[in-house]
Amino acid sequence: MRISTLPAQKIKISQSLSEKLQKIFQGVIYALTRGHELQVWRKKDRNGNAYWQAFDPKTRRSTSLSSEAEMRIWIEQRYYNSD
Repeated sequence: MRISTLPAQKIKISQSLSEKLQKIFQGVIYALTRGHELQVWRKKDRNGNAYWQAFDPKTRRSTSLSSEAEMRIWIEQRYYNSD
């Protein structure tokens, strides 16, 4: 029995398509479930470095920070110290 393998290019295309479909699905879920709650997510820049983004629909303000710790501080300052 002979096992054939896909060329590396087809595997990369398949992974790329899978990533795009996942982003589309996440966008649909976001559009259906978004409310007035703070939204926080982790992204990677083109060099693969992770960073954090947040958006507050109530105030329409957003931020982009380099670490989870910085994001936690930002959230605490906005929500727990705003009283």
